[in-house]
Amino acid sequence: MKYMSPWIFTTNQCNLRCPYCYVKWNDKKMSRQTYDKINSRFLHMLDTGELDFVVYRLAGGEPTLVFHDWKEFVQEFLNKCGSKGFVSIITNLTILTDEMLEFFTKYKDKIGFGISLDGYSYSKPFINGKSSAEIVKANVDKLLKIGINNIDISTVVDEKSFGDVDVLAEWVAKRNLGWGVYLDHFFCGEIDSKIILDKMQEVIDVLSNSGYDIYHRFKFNNIKIDSNYDGCTAGEKLITIDVDGNVFPCQTLVNDDPICNIYTCDNIVQAMKDQKAYKIGYNYTLPEKCKDCSIADICGGGCKMHNKEINKNFTCDIMKAVILYMIKKILYHKGGQNNA
Repeated sequence: MKYMSPWIFTTNQCNLRCPYCYVKWNDKKMSRQTYDKINSRFLHMLDTGELDFVVYRLAGGEPTLVFHDWKEFVQEFLNKCGSKGFVSIITNLTILTDEMLEFFTKYKDKIGFGISLDGYSYSKPFINGKSSAEIVKANVDKLLKIGINNIDISTVVDEKSFGDVDVLAEWVAKRNLGWGVYLDHFFCGEIDSKIILDKMQEVIDVLSNSGYDIYHRFKFNNIKIDSNYDGCTAGEKLITIDVDGNVFPCQTLVNDDPICNIYTCDNIVQAMKDQKAYKIGYNYTLPEKCKDCSIADICGGGCKMHNKEINKNFTCDIMKAVILYMIKKILYHKGGQNNA
């Protein structure tokens, strides 16, 4: 399948202050003209067969802050793309109005959510420092109540919130949500690796004992056991469009030089193939150190832009141990079912 997923920066505004965020907060937001240009470009690529499927990832900043700016944009895309498109909203979900719920209900089979929640009690702080966890959990339940089933929780390992991630595991399992736990490539090493390993084994035990489908539903550091995933697709299937229409191969590069602009780029795919500015996407080769690694085929070398050597020294052993423990639990669970 010829597939592309543009990560769309709807705004640089945000009501939270996550310590690991790479976005430079300001009041800039995407214009209606840029939204229209994005729709025109990607709907044309679908119509001509250049692409078979497109997933918009509406992000920021916080996209729910500018819901009225992109509501019609999403509506037009979903009405015109037929079965060839989907929209994922990458959000902290601290804002969820009745109007939004009504809109999401209308398109519930073609809209999903990637929701940030770092801990059960403490998560991503508001500007005043207070936790957003309780509001986010309540809003997730509101989405489930209207029949939104495509929900993935994203948890970044953070020293302030990691302590009760096993309790978060119980909450996730009870709702059968997709869940990914991620080591932060920008601030690796803040927590001792043994603490992370012990806690992740505890998390996997909780999920397994709850009957949660680890094989299909859980990811650790972007690795999902049921997938033929061979590494980050940024710069190939995943691209980024900032508030001004600039196009980048990865969302973390929005503060650097763009590859092109949505207004002037006639062929985005070719632009990604031709770019030499960033060692990513079509311009990436697996590091020598990774080639003989036992999990290279499902890791792909990790984050292409930020998982530098100093980070790999910290993350790789953790990833191997956690993935092995996941596989053991999956096999044990299946063996128990077979014996039963």
